[in-house]
This record gives sequence, structure tokens and C-alpha cells, in this order.
Amino acid sequence: MKNKTIFIFSFFLLFLIFISGTALGSNVITVEITDTIDQATVEIIKESQQRAELEDSQAIILLLKTPGGGLTQTFEIADIINESKIPFIGYVYPSGSAAWSAGTFILMSTHIAAMGDNTIIGSCQPVEVGPTGTRLINDSKTINALTKWIETRAEMYDRNKTTAKEFITKNLNLNESEALRKDVIEYRSSSIERLLVDINGTVVKTSKGDVVLDTIAARQIKHTPSIGVLFMKFFSNPVLVSLLFMLGVFALIFGISSPGIGAEVFGIIAILISLIGSGFSISILSIIFIVIGIILLVVEIYVIPGFGAAGIGGIISLLIGSIFLIPSYPNKEWLITMDWIQDAIIVVIAVVVLVAIFFVYLLYKILEIRKKKKATNVYIGGKATAIDKITPGKPGYVRYKGEYWKATSDDTIEQDSKVIIVGRDESILKVKAKKE
Repeated sequence: MKNKTIFIFSFFLLFLIFISGTALGSNVITVEITDTIDQATVEIIKESQQRAELEDSQAIILLLKTPGGGLTQTFEIADIINESKIPFIGYVYPSGSAAWSAGTFILMSTHIAAMGDNTIIGSCQPVEVGPTGTRLINDSKTINALTKWIETRAEMYDRNKTTAKEFITKNLNLNESEALRKDVIEYRSSSIERLLVDINGTVVKTSKGDVVLDTIAARQIKHTPSIGVLFMKFFSNPVLVSLLFMLGVFALIFGISSPGIGAEVFGIIAILISLIGSGFSISILSIIFIVIGIILLVVEIYVIPGFGAAGIGGIISLLIGSIFLIPSYPNKEWLITMDWIQDAIIVVIAVVVLVAIFFVYLLYKILEIRKKKKATNVYIGGKATAIDKITPGKPGYVRYKGEYWKATSDDTIEQDSKVIIVGRDESILKVKAKKE
């Protein structure tokens, strides 16, 4: 009986060890790379790499769905991948996604490149954007540097460097089937689970040497960026940066014209956040026009009250400044699709115009109220009705044009009698009885 108990206990212990070993088996880190490629993207990849090292992960899978972004940040990401001891797998996913421009550069930099169903890569020719519109960059110095870079990356991983070059020189686009046939990717996988099966047993050359992937039953650990990186990512969106900057400028003007509400505080904070989050250059012309606009509106409000040439000129200057505020993409700094840029321009202009109209209306109302305040004697001679009995020692209320006002009188005035306004001290009217 004793031996039987020991046998059962040993069997149960071995079973627990087996289950535990299975649960703590190989794993992979999955990281979503969406929206524009910026400094926050770099930090996300650094965090995922640190976590992969702690988890002793087999690989880091970058789920790519991006319009492109900063070339400087793209090169930094490529360097992180190249120096990594853990294999990076670039995977354009989910179905219907695209990894344009900088996204394609990152895919070509990974140890293993894969694409999901109905996905696209390409459109890597750099684009320059300014107030006059967008244009593809054909400068030979820039193009030659980028083509050599992507050719070298393709060669590192035995991919078709001629096709990789055409992503830039011909703005080539490929779906997953074409990319596999032309040898610019290694796998076409319908899902992450399928990808893990496809790459299992693959020998990957990393900075620490050859690594054989064991992913057939690997757990997927989804990496969630830290709060700090999420904050950086949110406020480094180029469209949001532009809108925050312009909204901050209008709020600052509104706050200056009507202090005490707190709009000026919000304006300063919005401008600072937009400048902190800006990976996109702000045009000098934009700053000049915005400063001129602020000066003209301040002059209109404080020096020559009204709403004349200075005010109109200030508003026009701000609107022109907002147009020049559209994100610009200087040579050798940005790789992003023209469709994304055009959508961004439309959004920025539309929202800025709406915000401008709203703040212009508020400023107009403030100026209107200020003009009314200066006309201190408009109430004198007006007719009102006593709501209360008013005596020399006891004020009461009168109704004047539907509004209730506190009033005093040197004479006794009975309730419901008609009175005439003879003076005003701030919000208190001075009245006398109306003679029949």
C-alpha cells in the first residue's frame, strides 16, 4: 500500500512538472507598429526588446500597418534590429494592411520578412511637402543613398535587391503573392499562428550568432507600451501637433482679450505640448504670420477698440499662418505615402478654419460687450417698474427691459409704480418716481 501511494504521488508530481514545462515553454513577443513611424515607435521597439530578453523569447514579431514616417527613426529601428540577439520578424498584418514607405524599410531590415493575406508593401520614394503642395523627391543624392541602403539590407538577408531598389526608384508596390515570388519576403502566412508554424526550425543569424527558432507551440505575449510611450505616441501625431499648436494660439489670444477665464493658460500648455510632440518641422513663415496676427489683434483689442482693419488683418494673418503650419517633410528626413499627406492636409486646414471661425466669433462678442460697457449713460432716462418698495434708506429692485436691477432713490417709491432711471453706479441704478 505504501509503495502504491509513493508511485501515485511520483506520477502526479511528474505530471505537474510536465504541465508546468509546457506552460513555461517557448514564447514570442508581438508588437503592433501602426500609424506614423516616429520616436515613440523607436521607444516601443526598445521596450519590446527588453521584455523579450526578460521572457527569454524566441522572437519579436513586428505587426506592421503604417503609412510610413521618419527616416531618422527608421534607421534607428533598423540598427536596433541589426544589433539584437533576439530575431525580429517583420509581418504585414492583419489582412488588408499595408506597410508603406518607412514600413517597407523596416520590413526589409528584419531577420525574417512575412506578409498576411491581401497586404501590400512599397511606395518608398521620399516625398517633400510644403505650403505649395506635395512633390516626389528625385534628387540623385537622396535617391542613391536610400537605394544603396535598402539594397544592402536586402543582400544581408538573401533577398532580391533589384526589386528592393525599385521600391524607391519606381515607387513599386507588391502584394503578398508578388513579394514572395520576387523573393523580397520569406513567408506568406494567413495568421500569426500560421506564421509560427511556418518559421519553426528556421536558422536565423543574429548578433550573437545563429539561432534556431522553436515556435511550433510558442505562446504569444502581446507587448503593451508604457504610459510614458503612449503619451509620447499620442502627442507626436503630426496632425494633432498642428491642430494643438493652432488651437493654442487662438486660445492664447482669447485669453489675453478676456483674462480670468483661463484660456491663456490652456493656450500656453497646448502650444508647449505641440512643440514637445512635434517631430514635424514648423515653418518659419507660419511663426511670422502667427506673431503678426497676434500683435494686430492685441492692438485691435487694447489700442484701437472696435473691429476694423487691424482686427481683420490679424485674422487673415492667423489663417495664412495656419496654412503654412501644415507639416513639412524636408529632403532626407521623411518617407510617407502621398495619400496620407493629402488626408492630413485636408484635416488640418478644415479643423483650423473651423477653430478660427469659432474664436473670431468669440472675439467679436467680447469686443461688442466692451463697447457696450463704455456707454455708461445709456440707461439714463429709461423707464422701469418698481418690484419692491424703495425708500431713501432701503434699496429695492426694479424691472428694466425684462431684467431685474437693484435700485436706490432719494424719495419713497411704492411697489409697482413707474420710475425713471437718473443714474447708475456699477450694477446699481438710481431712480426717481415718474410724474404723471
